[in-house]
Amino acid sequence: MKTTYTYDHFYLYGEIEEILRGYAEKFPHLTRLESLGKTAAGRDIWAISVTDTRTGDFADKPAYCVDANIHAGEVTGSMCAMYLLDVLYSGSGEDPAIDKLLETYTFYVIPRITPDGSEVYLTTPATLRSIDKMYPFEDLMPGVQPCDLDGDGVIRRMRVQSPYGVWKQSPDDPRLLVKRGPDDTEGVFYNVFSEGMIEDYEAGWVTQAPNKWGNDFNRNFPFAWEPEVRQTGAGTYPLIHTETKVMADFIAAHRNICCILNMHTMGGVYLYPPGYKSGKEAFKEDMALYKALGRMGTEESGYPAANVRDEYVEQGAGPIRGLFDDFNHFAMGLVNFTIECWDLYPRAGFPHKYPLQPKTDAEQYEIMKAVYAWADANLGPEAIKPWTPFEHPQLGPVEIGGYDYKTLVQNCPPAFLQQEVEKHGRFMLREAKAMPRLEIRDVQVTPVGDAYKLEARVCNPSFLPTYVTKEALNLRIVGPLQAELEGEGLELLEGKPTVDLGQLEGYSGIRAASAMGGQTSIMGAPCEKKVSWIVRAPAGTKIRVCFRHPRAGRASAEVVL
Repeated sequence: MKTTYTYDHFYLYGEIEEILRGYAEKFPHLTRLESLGKTAAGRDIWAISVTDTRTGDFADKPAYCVDANIHAGEVTGSMCAMYLLDVLYSGSGEDPAIDKLLETYTFYVIPRITPDGSEVYLTTPATLRSIDKMYPFEDLMPGVQPCDLDGDGVIRRMRVQSPYGVWKQSPDDPRLLVKRGPDDTEGVFYNVFSEGMIEDYEAGWVTQAPNKWGNDFNRNFPFAWEPEVRQTGAGTYPLIHTETKVMADFIAAHRNICCILNMHTMGGVYLYPPGYKSGKEAFKEDMALYKALGRMGTEESGYPAANVRDEYVEQGAGPIRGLFDDFNHFAMGLVNFTIECWDLYPRAGFPHKYPLQPKTDAEQYEIMKAVYAWADANLGPEAIKPWTPFEHPQLGPVEIGGYDYKTLVQNCPPAFLQQEVEKHGRFMLREAKAMPRLEIRDVQVTPVGDAYKLEARVCNPSFLPTYVTKEALNLRIVGPLQAELEGEGLELLEGKPTVDLGQLEGYSGIRAASAMGGQTSIMGAPCEKKVSWIVRAPAGTKIRVCFRHPRAGRASAEVVL
């Protein structure tokens, strides 16, 4: 796919803003650029809408929405969102397939939900979940507070010798540590913490401090929300943050959205809801849609598709509350995948097996040994810093070492960024084609005395039904398909000016008994419907037959009496 920009680094806020403004200036017929709100630091949360407005307004077409960086450090996801925009704009007028997509669909892209948090992540050694704001504690808590002590620009691990240390050096690789066994009484033992300084230090005892920036925007949405005591990172109340509030408002306001893609890292998996309950308690038709669409993700990326609650959350860990994708599916009735980009462990030879099970100490050690070997082979010896002596201002002699969590584990190394964005970009373009759309099969005009009978058939030739999910029908939040006539001097003799036609099934609702061509049956609404009117008007009158659906868009045809 043709692109304009490079994908060898993670974009800062200013670079994203410059690119988006450039699109709006260069492609005004394709673009609407808007700020959804201002962050605490005064940055805009940008949303860009893309479609060929010559074939219909943004709101008049089925829409595909991509967002990223609801978690500040998951910047690979943001680059995937920017790559999608690059493909759409670079291909416009150059690639017939891209032109067809822009003629047919609208794309909404919010490439960085938390620009404040991501800017901290990209410009300092710090890591953070969503935003650099104290929560749930107002002051720093006792224990090691992460910071870059040795000045190499990375917060690594710090090992401290201790008679009650639980780690010892590995015999396989001096950079690795293994758990101390119950019978290990001789040797040098360590406890391991983040590289950092100790708040409220008491000589002889060291602990890791709780996260000082504990807000998790992806636990702050109003569906199945629970307070901090039951859901870490939840926030004081749902949508307390500007960033989460504007996202909920945006989704609710754009009724033509059918599919949403939340770009995250890490793990290499296409996740689908629910997270707050078992998928067995959701509509089986919706779970079947996710499995079918998820197979496309696997084809393009190699990543498996998994249900959040039943497969991704380790067994026994409990539900996750206040999720954005649960809000989008169970409150808005939309199809929502969360892509966890970057598959380090599978690359090292340990593919994820779902449902996830807790790892033993021995299994975790083998994984880390393989990760170190992969990093050595693919990134060179500088990827992992050997344990290096350092004189700690409070603890005295310690050792600092390990990898850069940001660009090995949480995000892909920049050298692998191009291939990461490309494979998810291919999936996005494929999934967009699954959205419902309206197509007029035919319009027939038959003289009836001094009047005319008009008959029109409209269909949905796409995979998803016009209502998108069974959950949306259950919520009663999707309006019907409507048909109406437009023309000068029409006298309507039979039929209503506006006719409600209900919903159209997609071909996902058609079942065949076998791949060998068995009997076919339609499980839901029909895939096409017919409407008729009898009108009186002078011969030569032009009449436009229009079909509209809030999610499936519009289709029209003109006939002459």
